[in-house]
Amino acid sequence: MVWNPLLNNTDYFNSVYSAPPPNITFPNPTFFGVTSTFEDPLTIGPSNDSLQIGTAHGFYFFDSLRDFTLFHIFTANITEGDYLGTLDVFGQVREIDPIRYLTVIGGTGDFMLARGLATCTLIELYRGPPGAARWTLFFDLDLYY
Repeated sequence: MVWNPLLNNTDYFNSVYSAPPPNITFPNPTFFGVTSTFEDPLTIGPSNDSLQIGTAHGFYFFDSLRDFTLFHIFTANITEGDYLGTLDVFGQVREIDPIRYLTVIGGTGDFMLARGLATCTLIELYRGPPGAARWTLFFDLDLYY
C-alpha cells in the first residue's frame, strides 16, 4: 500500500495490508487473498476527539473472486466505562452493504461467554487514490451472556 499524506490518520487508526498471494496469475479485481491487520480505537462517537473506551485489534481478508467481500476476525478490548472486558467478533460482509451483520462469538471480563449480533453501519467512507481509504463504522451490539 502506498502511504498518502492526505489520508494519514496514524494517530488514530493503523492498518497494514499484505500483497496479493504470489500464486495468483489471473486478473484479481476483487483483491482476493489480500489481508489487512488493524488496530483502531473504539470511541463513544464518530469523531477522533470522542471519548475512547478501548481498542479493536484484528484482521480481515478479501475472500471472493467475484465480489468485494471481507472476512473479519477481531477483538474489541473495552478498557473504560461501566463494563470492561473483550468481545470477539467474526464473520463475512459485503463491502458495499451500508449495514453489515457480524457474529459475536465470545467475551471475557464483564462480557464472559458473550454471544450475539454486531450490527455494523457505515457512517463515513472516503476513497482516496488506489490503495488508500478511510472509514468510520458504528456498531450496535445485541448480546446474550
